[in-house]
Amino acid sequence: MTGIYRTLCCALLTLGIATASHAQGALEKTHLAIATTGSVISYYPFEIALAKGYFKDEGLDVDRSMYAGGPQTLQALLGGSADMVVSAYSNTLTMAAHDQHVQAFVLMIKYPAFVLGITKQGQQKYTSLKSLASMKIGVTSPGSSTNMILDAIATRNGVDRKSYSVIGVGAQAGAIAAVKQGRLDALVGIDPTITMLTDSNDLKVVADLRTGKGVMDSVGSSTYPEGSVISTSEFIKKNPHTVQAVVNAMLRAEKFLQTATPEQIADALPKSYQVGDRATYLKAIEHTRSVYSTDGRYDPKGTEAVLNVLAAADPQIAQARSKIDLPSTYTNKFVDAATVKNP
Repeated sequence: MTGIYRTLCCALLTLGIATASHAQGALEKTHLAIATTGSVISYYPFEIALAKGYFKDEGLDVDRSMYAGGPQTLQALLGGSADMVVSAYSNTLTMAAHDQHVQAFVLMIKYPAFVLGITKQGQQKYTSLKSLASMKIGVTSPGSSTNMILDAIATRNGVDRKSYSVIGVGAQAGAIAAVKQGRLDALVGIDPTITMLTDSNDLKVVADLRTGKGVMDSVGSSTYPEGSVISTSEFIKKNPHTVQAVVNAMLRAEKFLQTATPEQIADALPKSYQVGDRATYLKAIEHTRSVYSTDGRYDPKGTEAVLNVLAAADPQIAQARSKIDLPSTYTNKFVDAATVKNP
């Protein structure tokens, strides 16, 4: 009788382990190639997850490659050299307009976090946002989300998109050099570059999309999902447990960013990420605290706002709008199923 009892217990234990293993799911892929833009502050949830080993804790080995802007990361994804990208949610819509199916599955920042500033050179002819016409304006790269926000602000203020020149300058060193050398009239940039240039009086802020109010004033919406982790619909379907592991790590990083001090955030990252002196860098971190998502979720109203902005600024998007299946460009199912460890 004792032998039968022991055998039954062993069988039940084995079944329980198997069931738990099945519920959690083995990772379909443990080595991931992830394409990103430069290490700008608004994408720090990914940087924190990478630097603090949260991906490794989920059983993932992440190989990260950097590109100048969002369009280049998407090219890497569609070309097969990247499994996922850290990029703007808006890129899912531009891809959908061209019949390319990619999906965002965890939100990093709920506001664009971009700032439109006028350089010393540009201030000589600036009176209002209508003055953007005829200006030379820097963005991270042509066609990127910074370019799209610029076009949206211009269109909202009655400025023809063809009336100004768009120049790709990157997000950090290239942007700073272009401003200081007098090659630009205006810049759509991101921290820490913006804080450095405003502190040195090289840039005057005229549109600040780091807060809900600033986003409302600039594009007419108080919610606007931006930085995201994105992959192709095919990859997500084939690798759900791997995607879940990425989401678990990202939400853990978001949790860290909600409670950590600017000093703790800075110290968690490689020293090479600090641009300028430490005091300015810490100020830049503080300036972007409000942009981070607290739960990784997409608000349908926000995704609709992004589509409205893009359609208003880009005739190609407007023409293709009827064939864009908005709900298919994002998903909250992995966030809903996430198990988040303490930071």
